Amino acid sequence: MASHSQPLAESGSQSGFLTNVAKKHPIVLFFVLTYVVGWAMVTPRVLSWLGLLSFNVPDWWVAASFYAPCVAAFWMQWLTERNLRVCRLYESGRKLVLGIVVGAFLVLVCNAVVPALLAEKDPVHTLSWRVFLSLASYHFYYSQFLTPIGEEIGWRGYALPRLQARFGPVWASLLKGFGWASFVLPALGAIQMWPFAAILMYVIGLISLSVEMTFAANLSGFSIIVAVVMNSLASAQSGYLSRGLIAHAQPRAHWEGVVGLQPVGSGFSCFSDAGQTWGASSERCVIRNRPTRRRKTSSLA
Repeated sequence: MASHSQPLAESGSQSGFLTNVAKKHPIVLFFVLTYVVGWAMVTPRVLSWLGLLSFNVPDWWVAASFYAPCVAAFWMQWLTERNLRVCRLYESGRKLVLGIVVGAFLVLVCNAVVPALLAEKDPVHTLSWRVFLSLASYHFYYSQFLTPIGEEIGWRGYALPRLQARFGPVWASLLKGFGWASFVLPALGAIQMWPFAAILMYVIGLISLSVEMTFAANLSGFSIIVAVVMNSLASAQSGYLSRGLIAHAQPRAHWEGVVGLQPVGSGFSCFSDAGQTWGASSERCVIRNRPTRRRKTSSLA
């Protein structure tokens, strides 16, 4: 009697419903999983403050909700590729340094200096340039180093290369920034009780920052280190540098409105020359399993 060995690939040919959806619509399912996990974690806090729930969740639990993009990214990578290689640490030392330097310049210099220059009539003589050397201008907390790790593994590590490969760098930045801002809206509106104007400026700021981070990510070969550094620096300065620069000046009315809009101009100016050539590089960052070759089996009499 002849016996035939069955390939291992055939034993797992049948996949579940979630796996099929993940392979057909990876970006959509990633955002859905991110929102479901993140919003579910902060829902008890919102219901408690509204008086609809008798218990509350601790602050560390709310902070952990920012790891929802990371959880969704690992989940999606396992469903689609059966591995957990979600993001790239760095491609080369030279690209890593270039991305960090450019990213830090965009976040700390462009996003602080340009609004201050636009806000003041005589900026060269009246702005307080020493704030860049003052530690009081930077608000570093341990959470500002831990939270971006969970965020960026999902946002820039998993989602950005796939969005850019499909839509290009500019639209990928805008879509990614809008999705990023939408994720934090419940925390800003229902937990921190921000007014609508402040939420709107925050959303514009995140979308603008997303444009800059996409530019730096492409320069660094989509290094997750660059994304975490830029996220941490943006949280640390968060408008403090701009306010410190004009502390002893007479700024124009409503000068803070340009703080959120300024990064869009700098980011788009970067993309105008080189942005269209990065679609292939983003595709290389999507880590896929190589198809395995089936070995020929001989029948035994």
